[in-house]
Amino acid sequence: MILWDVIEEHLDEAAFLWLQWERALVSPRYVLNEVMNGPEERLLAHLQGLHECGAPAVERLLLPALEEEPGRICAAALTLLADGAREQVDMLLGRLDADGTVYQACIQRVLELAGSEALTSCLRALLEEGKAPALALAYVMGALSVRTRDIPGLALGSFLSSEEPLLRASALRAAGRWGRSLPAALLRSALDAPSSDVREAALEVGLLQGERAAWDVCWHFVSSRLPGCRLALRLLAMGGAQQDVERLARLLEIPELREDVLRALAASGRPEAVEACLPLLREKKVAHLAGEVFSATTGVVLEGALVREPSEEGEEEEAPILPPVSEECAILWAERELPQPEPDAVEAAWKDVRKRLASGKRYLGGQPLAAEHFLSTLKLAPMRRRGDLALEVAIRSKGQWRVDTRGFTLLQCKQLEGMSPTSLSHLMRHFGELATR
Repeated sequence: MILWDVIEEHLDEAAFLWLQWERALVSPRYVLNEVMNGPEERLLAHLQGLHECGAPAVERLLLPALEEEPGRICAAALTLLADGAREQVDMLLGRLDADGTVYQACIQRVLELAGSEALTSCLRALLEEGKAPALALAYVMGALSVRTRDIPGLALGSFLSSEEPLLRASALRAAGRWGRSLPAALLRSALDAPSSDVREAALEVGLLQGERAAWDVCWHFVSSRLPGCRLALRLLAMGGAQQDVERLARLLEIPELREDVLRALAASGRPEAVEACLPLLREKKVAHLAGEVFSATTGVVLEGALVREPSEEGEEEEAPILPPVSEECAILWAERELPQPEPDAVEAAWKDVRKRLASGKRYLGGQPLAAEHFLSTLKLAPMRRRGDLALEVAIRSKGQWRVDTRGFTLLQCKQLEGMSPTSLSHLMRHFGELATR
């Protein structure tokens, strides 16, 4: 006897917990162990329950769920891919063109996370065959660049020259993550591409390879206000010299860039960035982001008297939210959890903390930047801050160390094991100085 109400509850709970887990991965309120022992543990339990239901659940529940909201799409797809069967992979990829952008984003995400080595082998075979549509190959390439350290013998040339921007961008990211050396001319061409996906991928792989052109174009992307300049802002904040951060702070005067500049400055660790953000503590729309710059730099937790209580009139008006399938949408969801700072109290706290922070130096949680502290923070910091730290570790270690901060926590813990401070010996050098070619 099949207890359909129990199976349906597994699907409902997995769908709900998937969205909670995605938010938790970039939340200011969670740390790694809390995600592992909270929403992730419960999510995996319900997914296992769905998987154990076997074939009867596929036709009745899982396939119809692929046409519903994102949480149910992802829960169903994760279950369907648990065994890495080629039939299920082909079925899910075959629906990409017909089922719209939400479905595409869900499948792209699930391919990175689902199944085991059997699914990795299946995806690898698809990529080596190269017969699937370009969009499907882009998702397969992107997933494999996260799932495996390399695919020896796989030539990337045809993918790097693809007319499909997502496939070209996926191939660039794979080259960076797999330590493949790319010609400087190819990278420069990608940095000039009309697609923001291609440009951002080229920025990342260029810095991993020490390509000077990648660093040089960061300011071009920002000053031209090209779509997709958010990565350039983050790179300039975390890897820029003192004058770069001061220049970024001046961009706070541009309303359309203000929010992205604040998100970037939270990774800068510069006292000067905090001072530039203090006036914005009184600007309702971005006060929470300005408070995060203060907290991330100084290590002072915004709580108690440092936090402004919401008004009874419902002052905290909430903007519409898209489902947290992409990293960008997940971050916007999680930003609602940032506290609203009390301006006078934070300014008073800053006057006290500022005495201990030297101008021109970089800090992380109130401590001078050093390799051991950096790696410890990557393990223990609020989830929101770990994405920038992981990107910086990858660049400074020339790709030797990678942490997928949006992956399952067990994998993250394995990736964190054995990280050595010696691999970050150039921590205080800005990215332009790390460029060698």
